[in-house]
Amino acid sequence: MRILLCDDDPMILVQMEKYLKEYFQKAHLRVPDIASYTSGDALLRSESTAEIAFLDVEIPGLSGIYTGEKLKKKNPSIKIFILTSYMDYLDEAMKFHVFRYLSKPIEKARLFRNVKEALYQIEMETRPVAIETKDGVIVRQAEDIVFVETERHKTKIVTIDAVYEVNSPIRMWNDLLQIGGFYQTHRSFIVNMRYVGEFTKDTVKLNLPDGQTCSAYLTKRRYSDFKSNYLLYLESTR
Repeated sequence: MRILLCDDDPMILVQMEKYLKEYFQKAHLRVPDIASYTSGDALLRSESTAEIAFLDVEIPGLSGIYTGEKLKKKNPSIKIFILTSYMDYLDEAMKFHVFRYLSKPIEKARLFRNVKEALYQIEMETRPVAIETKDGVIVRQAEDIVFVETERHKTKIVTIDAVYEVNSPIRMWNDLLQIGGFYQTHRSFIVNMRYVGEFTKDTVKLNLPDGQTCSAYLTKRRYSDFKSNYLLYLESTR
């Protein structure tokens, strides 16, 4: 894993690196490679790739917002944290789906909580899932699965670009997808909350990346629980 730090205050860079190393050591995780930059220009010139980036907003040259947008275009799954003493940039930053906004001075306990959540999402999104069909086994990332549907003793795995028919029962898929972000809305459906566009008390509308939509049933007695879980999911992605 690689983490990028970008701030024109050397003390912040030193503090952040210290905190991050402390978190990974306490969590008994391998300490990642941490690269520090004092400007967005220098960071982008380095063509560094990473899973997580912490960016100050007001830095010399290219702003943290612009730098974050460029990093997102290069790697849409990167988790970007914006560090700032000013909240005026919130709307602009949220346009490219900033993972978290952290105010200065940095509170260590809050940083630790948010890093933990970022690592959990990265694990969920990059977890490989083996889909066994009659023609063989296809390995996809969990985040690519839009929903699972069972009908007439057959189960369909609908991904962002393909549909796979498998013989394994939906209960097996419910157990397999206990990794956050998935919810069994009905005995016949498991949905990925990443693709939820809207829902009523009996239907969940899912938006596919190509602009198409599809629907899954939602059991009325599960509506309140689904709504609570979906709101928690949204909070975790902000």
